[in-house]
Amino acid sequence: MSILRRISMDGTFNQNKPLLNLIPAKHCFSFDLKSATDRFPLSFLCKIMQCMFGCDFASSVVNSTLAFNFFHVPFVKRKSSTVCFVAGQPLGYYSSWPLFSLAHHILIWWCADQVKPGIKFRQYAVLGDDVLITDPDVAKVYEKSLSDLGVAINYQKSLISDCGAAEFGKRFRYDMLKEDLSPISIRSLLNSYHPFGLVAIADKYNIKRFSTLARIGGAGFKTTHTSEGV
Repeated sequence: MSILRRISMDGTFNQNKPLLNLIPAKHCFSFDLKSATDRFPLSFLCKIMQCMFGCDFASSVVNSTLAFNFFHVPFVKRKSSTVCFVAGQPLGYYSSWPLFSLAHHILIWWCADQVKPGIKFRQYAVLGDDVLITDPDVAKVYEKSLSDLGVAINYQKSLISDCGAAEFGKRFRYDMLKEDLSPISIRSLLNSYHPFGLVAIADKYNIKRFSTLARIGGAGFKTTHTSEGV
């Protein structure tokens, strides 16, 4: 997790920061991946673990949690069969989230290197399997790379825009990513009657006007009108 904290394009610890770093962005590719954590090839994840911890450790983790776990499937037509995992995260692996997130970053870095060799690429944001790329050429290579890895993109849920509109981490932004149109959840509104709840809403949705917070908290028009004049 400490590695992800040092990557400014990662939204694990701050979902807004990667988006704000991309402003302004005209071309936005918000891809929705189908079961990405279950479809990433095991060999790809193993290579990353080998680079970080060595071959012996990576082999032990992968083989003990996935590769050597065979499951007997009852017969359907003629005879029973045995299956095992060849893709996805290791079962019960404590660092499953950071491993997949780091693998996602490395994949995008590789795609960017195919288009812009030797240049440090920062025109993207990643939150687990959530991804936003603001470079059309890199996005094109990324699409092909996912197809080669056997990971499908759900284009019906993806958002591809030429006017700076994007969806990332359940947040929707438009106008070159400058404006936030994300809805406020019902759970947040239910907590808005407590001062701590209002502070959380103000921080999450970047609400700066006190009158707006007062209205969310249930204050009437007269109260908010008076506060604006102070």
